[in-house]
Amino acid sequence: MKRTDQPTHRRSRAPVEVAIAVAIAVLCLLATPTHSQETRIDPRHPSVAWLQEWGTIDGTNLQCLPGWYESFGQNIVPAGDLNHDHIGDFLLERLRCDTAFGPNKTTRGNEWLLFYGKKNQLPKPEEGIRIGPTEIGSVTTFLCTGDFDGDGYRDIVSGIHLYNDTSQGPTGRDVGMPVIFWGKEDGKYSTSDTTRLPCDAPLWITPSFGIGADINGDHIDDLIIQGTGSGFSRGSLSLVKIPKIYVFGGSKGKRWGRDGKDYAPVQRWWNPPKTSKMSYRDHDCSGQKDLIFHDKERAVEKISIAYQHDTSNWLDTTDIEMIDLWKANGRFVLFQDVSGDNVLDLVLIGGDFSNQRIKVFAGKAGQRLTEQYGDGWDSADIANKRFPLRPWVSMPTPTVLHDGWAGSEHVLFDLGDINADKRSEIVAHSSPFILIYTTGRTLDSLIDVMVNIPADSWGTFRRVGDIDGSGTASFAASWDGNVHFMKAPPVDEIPTYGGRLRDLPHPIDFRCQLSSGVDDLPMEYPQDQIKFSSRQIEATTTPRGVP
Repeated sequence: MKRTDQPTHRRSRAPVEVAIAVAIAVLCLLATPTHSQETRIDPRHPSVAWLQEWGTIDGTNLQCLPGWYESFGQNIVPAGDLNHDHIGDFLLERLRCDTAFGPNKTTRGNEWLLFYGKKNQLPKPEEGIRIGPTEIGSVTTFLCTGDFDGDGYRDIVSGIHLYNDTSQGPTGRDVGMPVIFWGKEDGKYSTSDTTRLPCDAPLWITPSFGIGADINGDHIDDLIIQGTGSGFSRGSLSLVKIPKIYVFGGSKGKRWGRDGKDYAPVQRWWNPPKTSKMSYRDHDCSGQKDLIFHDKERAVEKISIAYQHDTSNWLDTTDIEMIDLWKANGRFVLFQDVSGDNVLDLVLIGGDFSNQRIKVFAGKAGQRLTEQYGDGWDSADIANKRFPLRPWVSMPTPTVLHDGWAGSEHVLFDLGDINADKRSEIVAHSSPFILIYTTGRTLDSLIDVMVNIPADSWGTFRRVGDIDGSGTASFAASWDGNVHFMKAPPVDEIPTYGGRLRDLPHPIDFRCQLSSGVDDLPMEYPQDQIKFSSRQIEATTTPRGVP
């Protein structure tokens, strides 16, 4: 583990810089350049700030087989405070490189390592605690955490698949199971204190997603698990149709399969909306969290929301709204509070080099999904005083503003609030940079904060929370075999001015009191944006053609 000191310099902001920033913002918002001619509008704020790296965790130096390398930190997940020391903890995924499996000896196992945060320092690589089976010939997927027995200690839910497991029949099939590692007072997790959850087939196909949340309002977390909708029979391992979503009800002082509590789910959902990821958020400020489905099977997303009600004991599967984002060219979507009213806004990115945009469809209390989105390109209905514009904001990306910027991905990151203004920032990517736009009533296309993530490792970038007890959140990404940890620069160095004012559909001082649009830990961990390379690819620190 290495630590680097943070820069201590400060940048002053002269009035001329403010004028320049506003002028550039106006140009950025009004210009619609194409790449048939040279475009040279610098998309960076004149006082652009940089995330500051403060330390790394090196790979654990496994004795790798020839030609293999240790993919250390190929996924990073914040875990919250698991051991009750008031410091955040986190999990890192790595691929094993020391043992080969499969008929051709070309398959490797993976594992999740739990690291407990430490005051004013990072943990050492060897302090990682394996969360998974004792067999290293296995695949473990992280599903979620939650306190399902109400003992005050968070439990970890994983999907586990063992290689060469012949106990259930022929090998070569993805036979897996959800396994709960129960939390304890000392914050340790053990394979001797776990529960395997069943399904309606003899065998699971390894489950895809999990959500731990209090669904029925009894102040005990419940567990939502989504699978493929199929399981396996024993012996021949033929497919058996099962529900796609199971809900297991948590109970105070009881664990599934123990203490007189059976394994039976409290709810089955056979045909939920198609999804490649799920989240559980209060979308309409009703006081009830809603189940949000993201369908990314095609190039353009579809979004469905199952709205929840007080009258429902478990998931309400009857009140669903769906939108197709093809008109707005929505390639990647997040729900974030970027306006500062605690109501979730729909933020998307899409388009090609000549018209790529980040768009925001503003949320407001009581507004459902179809009203928020409209048809994707509505104008304001001034005669009937209907606001906001749909979309409320449309910002050109750097590839539109400057032909020296290339490699933009259709991806957004949920990093929460980085400048302590209780609003989530909009975060995008243009190789090799992560681009952070500060938000609020003033939004513009000027990049306010940046960080260089080399090669194709940008997909590992995450907010991991306050893991050093400093009171400020850290961010992490993996490259060159190490996990790098960063913090936001001081608040007075982060630009927040520029752009134009936009009216919200309600007073700016309104804040939904029933929900929070900014989470300390991001609610969504999109697996489809993960790209990793342990081999560092040389990249310039400035895009081509940019001075």
